[in-house]
Amino acid sequence: MHVPVLLKEVIEGLALSENDNFIDGTFHLGGHSEVILEEIKPKGKVLGIEIDESIFKKAKEKFDKNKRVFLVNDSYVNLKNIVFKNNFNDVSGILLDVGMSSWHIDESNRGFTFQKDEPLNMLFSKEGIPVEDILNNYPKEELERVLRDYGEEKKARKIAEAILKQRKEKPIKTTFDLINIIKVVLAQNTHSYPKIFQAFRIEANKELENLRKVLPQALEILKKGGRLAVISFHSGEDRIVKQFIKENKTCLEIVNKKPIVPTIEEIKQNPRSRSAKLRIIIKK
Repeated sequence: MHVPVLLKEVIEGLALSENDNFIDGTFHLGGHSEVILEEIKPKGKVLGIEIDESIFKKAKEKFDKNKRVFLVNDSYVNLKNIVFKNNFNDVSGILLDVGMSSWHIDESNRGFTFQKDEPLNMLFSKEGIPVEDILNNYPKEELERVLRDYGEEKKARKIAEAILKQRKEKPIKTTFDLINIIKVVLAQNTHSYPKIFQAFRIEANKELENLRKVLPQALEILKKGGRLAVISFHSGEDRIVKQFIKENKTCLEIVNKKPIVPTIEEIKQNPRSRSAKLRIIIKK
């Protein structure tokens, strides 16, 4: 089950009122939007964008009878086009909960977690490059770049060399194949595993590139006084949001100068929330 991260803080930060229109750019199974629908009733509408076809189908079933929810199976990178096609105007709030959902880890069988032996896919949609292809085809320098830039891995070169050595013997196909390579270099240093997996997932889905593309679209779509909330889980994502704010400071107002992070209580209840950072801006 997907647990919405920083739910209370998002609701308070967006400050939506009755009859407002809202866009959930990363709908998942509607954890945030379900509560927001109550905030914007009786006539406020939600446009939900969900990139993953499997999750989209589940969300469709869940919200099928709700006439105030409009769901689209697409990427938020196409935000402006989606809004235009659906004639969804007068937008008071937009949420981008960047990253993957709990469903991807628990049920997708696509290799998002190092704790289960699964095919190395890690794609949210048919777009992108499966991680298996990255590992078996990228040159050493590119593998090193992914590990260093997205995984902040100090031993990026050694791991890249180990990947090349392994794939000469046989293709790297599963999560445990990758873990066995990493183990050779990092031994028992297992705290690096999640970051390494995250690095390849980011590369596979072009996540940082897509975030850079969607932020100006979101600001343009919002009406004056509308709010954009971004939840990031990676330092690179948070840097992109900070840079965007810096570059557009004349046309926006910052709600929280420092990122809002989960409480100790939330982290205890949902350990996956621990790296979340929330930033909120208002369009002037």
